[in-house]
Formats: sequence, C-alpha cells, structure tokens
Amino acid sequence: MYVMAVIVLGSASCKSPYKTVKIKDYKDEREAKMLEDSSANAVYLLINNQSFLPEWFSAKANVESTSDNNTLSFNIHIRNKKDSLIWISITPLLGIEAARVYITRDSLFLMDRINNQYARSDYSFLNERFNIEVNFDMLQSLLHGNFFPYKHENKFTSVYLEDPIIILSTLKKRALKRSLEEKDPNKPIVQDLFIDPINFRVLKNDIEDDKIQKKLTITYANFVHTEKGDFPLNHQTDLSAQKNFSFKINFNKIGIEGPLEFPFSIPEKYTPMH
Repeated sequence: MYVMAVIVLGSASCKSPYKTVKIKDYKDEREAKMLEDSSANAVYLLINNQSFLPEWFSAKANVESTSDNNTLSFNIHIRNKKDSLIWISITPLLGIEAARVYITRDSLFLMDRINNQYARSDYSFLNERFNIEVNFDMLQSLLHGNFFPYKHENKFTSVYLEDPIIILSTLKKRALKRSLEEKDPNKPIVQDLFIDPINFRVLKNDIEDDKIQKKLTITYANFVHTEKGDFPLNHQTDLSAQKNFSFKINFNKIGIEGPLEFPFSIPEKYTPMH
C-alpha cells in the first residue's frame, strides 16, 4: 500500500487538478460514501486521532543533510518525553559523539564536543534561519510524523481524492485550479495534507507560500505499527526558499518504553559560541 502511495505522490505534480471523491473510486461503496460525505473537519479529527503519541520515545537513525550543495551524513540517537523534552546525540559515521542537543518548550541548547563550545537560544534562531514559525510542538510533530499547521490561523476547508490518497487542503475548491496552474503572490498560504485512506496517517505535508517564494515539503514512508500508533521509519524534509535545504532521516531502531534519561551537562572548560 505504501509503495503505491509513493508512486501516486511522485506523479501528482503532472496530473490534472484533484477530483472530488466519487463512489466509483472505491470497491467498498460504504467507505466511499463515508469519504464523500466527510467534512474537512471530520477528516482533520481522524488524522489527529491516528497520531503517533507515545509518552516516551527513543530512536537511532541515519541522517543525510544537504544545504547549498553541501552534504553531511551522520548518525543520531533521539530521546523524547511527550510535550516536554527532545534530546539528540549526533555522531559522525564511525566516529565519537560530536554534538548534543537539548530542546525544551522554550529553549534550545547545543554542546559542541569537538570545539569545546556551547550555545543556548530560544526558537528565534530557527525562525530566522528557516523563516518559519518553529516551536516545540512543530518539532515534536515532525519527529513523530504527525500533522502540524504551518500557521495557527490556517483552516482546512476542502477534501479531495487523488487515486487513492485523501488530500485535506486549506484552499477552497473554487480556487484550486488557479493555484495549481500559476504562481500568485497575492494568494494565501496553501497547505495540503496527503493522507493514507486506510490508517489516516500523513504521507506528505506540502506547504507553499508564494508571497516569500517558499515551499516546504515533508514526506513520510515505511510505517511500522506500535501500540502508540503507526510510525514512519523514513522522513524527508525539503525546503525551497532563498536557500535550499534537504534533510533525510532513516530510522533503524525505535522504542516507546520509559522513563528515559536526558543527560546534558556542560563542562566548565566549555566556552560560549559566538
């Protein structure tokens, strides 16, 4: 099912505008009728109800980060306490720990073990770097493959079907064709969620902001089932703006047991980053 979803998503840009749900698109007529009659709010609630929401989360993953044609590959260990803390240990391939990150609801801490330095910041650092309103809830949602609104005021108003992916959009149906055909700096920010019709997990979160010439796309694949929900082992984030940025995460181990420890103590010899 997920292979089919990837094929559909990969070819979506060259198809005609989305079509509304029709019973003929589904073998199960009852399922089709449910989707056809669903409001955007009903689909939105289904997505939230199927979120991956463990109290504790730990994982190991391989990461590839590309920015301005510079590519870095490294391993990470992640620990997360729901709605409270995210801890990340960064290790070069076949190397020792290079950095450690400690994220709370209002602050970000970085310890550079190679240069014996540390930094502390609020979320304004990420906001300025990526020109996005980043907060803890967004980072946690990205980590877990859950939905997040690009802007708090974003309202999802329309539901579409794209053989067989469900699409929940902030764009009203009458404006969709124009949006697909041309760039319009006066149109509102468009956010589309591509949803698996079986488990209602997010396969792609697509955000386009023509006012500042920016596009953000997050894709998820290779889901595994846990008692806390389905988790995607493959994440990819692509940002197209003044600078292009790509971030791929391939998880090779996850856990949902706790409690976990979050060791982060800055040695006295470390100096502040400038």
